[in-house]
Amino acid sequence: MSNIPRVLLISYHFPPRPSIGSLRTGGLVKYLPQFGWDSIVLAPQLPAGARPPVRLIETDYRDVLADVKARLGMSRSRGLHDQLGLSFSTVPGSPSWHTRVIDWIASMITFPDDTKGWIPFAKSAIDELARTEKIDLIITSSPPITTNLLGAHAKKVLKCPWIADLRDLWAGPPSPLTRNAFLHKRLELKTLGQADALVSVSDAWADFLRERYRSKPVSCIVTGFDAEDQDDSIAQLTRHFSITYAGNLYAGRRDPTLLFQVLQDLFQHGLMSPEFVRVRFYGSKDSWLLALIERYGLQGVVEVNGAIPRNEVLQRQTESQILLLLAMNVATDAGCYPGKLFEYLAARRPIMAIGGLKGATSELLTKTGAGAQLFSPEEIRNFLVSAYQQYRDCGSVTYAGISSEVEQYSHRDMARKFGQLFDSLRGVRASRSRNDVDGLADQRAVVDSRGSKVQTLS
Repeated sequence: MSNIPRVLLISYHFPPRPSIGSLRTGGLVKYLPQFGWDSIVLAPQLPAGARPPVRLIETDYRDVLADVKARLGMSRSRGLHDQLGLSFSTVPGSPSWHTRVIDWIASMITFPDDTKGWIPFAKSAIDELARTEKIDLIITSSPPITTNLLGAHAKKVLKCPWIADLRDLWAGPPSPLTRNAFLHKRLELKTLGQADALVSVSDAWADFLRERYRSKPVSCIVTGFDAEDQDDSIAQLTRHFSITYAGNLYAGRRDPTLLFQVLQDLFQHGLMSPEFVRVRFYGSKDSWLLALIERYGLQGVVEVNGAIPRNEVLQRQTESQILLLLAMNVATDAGCYPGKLFEYLAARRPIMAIGGLKGATSELLTKTGAGAQLFSPEEIRNFLVSAYQQYRDCGSVTYAGISSEVEQYSHRDMARKFGQLFDSLRGVRASRSRNDVDGLADQRAVVDSRGSKVQTLS
């Protein structure tokens, strides 16, 4: 019997679920075997698509809010605004009063988050693993918060160390959570107090956790990107001066207003021609964004394309003249790296980050030479005029990223750091037997009867 240790990863986000969180968890289990650890993944039922070659337990899932709407005689799938005939605010980040009321009621129904319907099914799967398997370590990836509650349960029944990996902080400050803040903080202290170690994705957030949990080891492990997702060939760039944003705008908290203002001014003064410029958004088609485009008269310049498959997103990013990041003006955003930043690094195109506060993102962009974070209309104007002149003179915008710096942000390096943390908690030498590591690679080449099919637990 092999001595290869196994980690149970509990995560709502896992490939092929189309989310930034899935990139971190997928990259972790992909490269962990190189550092002597095998994985079992527990997730709610995932969408159609290829699964990573790992033992994956998919459970049933209950949508709590959809159940409430059904009990009220409403459609489970349609939004409340649509069903009640309510409008959305067209001002980014400023929801109407009825939207605030609906959001507050939803937050109370779903506390601690809207994936709470997964809990009974996941607990059942964890209890079954306790009866049938030997698990050496547990790691949870949050958000959603639900995974932390499951981590505490798993530690109790599996009787092994638990690491809480926090891609976002739970309760503030600095936290993105504003509703039920007191309840969240109380639940966080009770839950994470049971963890054996904490991990966050930036130094600032790790420092915050060290201050709150002084008796616990806290690590910073950056997410990074998977170099194997990128085509090594030189991309064919767009004919237009393309500026591409891919991802969620979080109801306008990531706001392109500054960019639109500057573009309108540059067009009016003849410093850029709308004929050659395209700003492309890939994600949800938010009503406030469409209204904002119309307000600045950019209908022929700005495209709102909706969500597309990830392989197409990667292609759109790689072919773009400039990649756009939009930051929030909150301490939370200043202390962390947006997940999309690492995909942008892998695309090897100039990054233009707009807004927010100076912090992790601006430092990384400066260190890697991959772009700049801009805070004022004048800075945005100067950046665009310079890049546009390069485009008009040469047909493309020059990428000045420093390869040796960019390559430090890889999923393989992320998995190496997690492997070292796992070893330290398990109490073994980091330099584990080479025979065990090689043996794991041999085992993974054989289709195990338990891993050859997706398991669904009711």
